[in-house]
Amino acid sequence: MTGREKYAGALGLLLGLTGFLCYLLLSPPTGSGRSLAWVPGGPAEAAMAAAESAGAKHVLVPVADGSEEIESVTIIDTLVRAGALVTVASIGPEVEVTCSRGVKIKADCKIAECEARDWDAVVCPGGMPGAVSLKENETLEAILRKQNSEGRIVGAICAAPAVVLASHGLLEGKQATCYPASVFQSKIPQLVSEKVVVDQNLITSQGPATSMAFALQLVGSLFGQEKADEVAKGLLFN
Repeated sequence: MTGREKYAGALGLLLGLTGFLCYLLLSPPTGSGRSLAWVPGGPAEAAMAAAESAGAKHVLVPVADGSEEIESVTIIDTLVRAGALVTVASIGPEVEVTCSRGVKIKADCKIAECEARDWDAVVCPGGMPGAVSLKENETLEAILRKQNSEGRIVGAICAAPAVVLASHGLLEGKQATCYPASVFQSKIPQLVSEKVVVDQNLITSQGPATSMAFALQLVGSLFGQEKADEVAKGLLFN
C-alpha cells in the first residue's frame, strides 16, 4: 500500500467517525430524550448491542396521565446518571402523558412493547389518578407479576405501593411504605413508616420529597453502593 493509499484510508475513517458524531449530536431526541433515533442496523441499534454486551441494566418506568412528575423525572434522571438504560412506557393510548400537575412527559414507547423482554427493575411512580391507571393496565400487571416471581427489582413510590402493588397481591409477606395517608397505608399488610423500605427485591418509598433517596436506593441495588454514593455526590445529595 502506497503512502497516498494509506492517507486516503485514514481520511475515509476520520470522515466516517466525524459523520457518526454529527449524527449523535444533531439527531433530534426521541421519547424522553435519552436515546438515539432507532433505525434497524443504525447507530442506536449498535449502541444498544454494545450496552447489552457490557452488562447494562435495563429499567422500565411506566407512566400515565396523572403520574407524579417529581417522582417520575427523579427516578428516570437519577438512574440514567448511574448508567441504566431507562425505558419510559406510556400506559395510555398516546406516548405523551400529562402528569398530576400538568407537566407533560413524552414516553419512549407504549407499555405493550415492553412485555417481551426481561427487566432488571420495574419502577412505578405514584400520583393520582396515574397510579390507578397503572393498576388497571393488564400488560403492566403481567410484567410486575413476572418481575416479582423471578426475584428481580420491583419499585414503587407514593400511592403506587398501595394502589398498584397491594392490589395485585405483590406485598404479601413483605414490608413496605407508601404515602402517609390512611387511605393508602391501610392497604399495606406490613407497613413501615420510613422514607425508603427495602425487603428482598421490593423497594418502596413515601412521596415526592423522598424520591431522590428512593432513586439512589434503586441505583445502589442495581449497581452497588459505590455507584450510588458517586451519583449522590454529583447531585449534592447527602
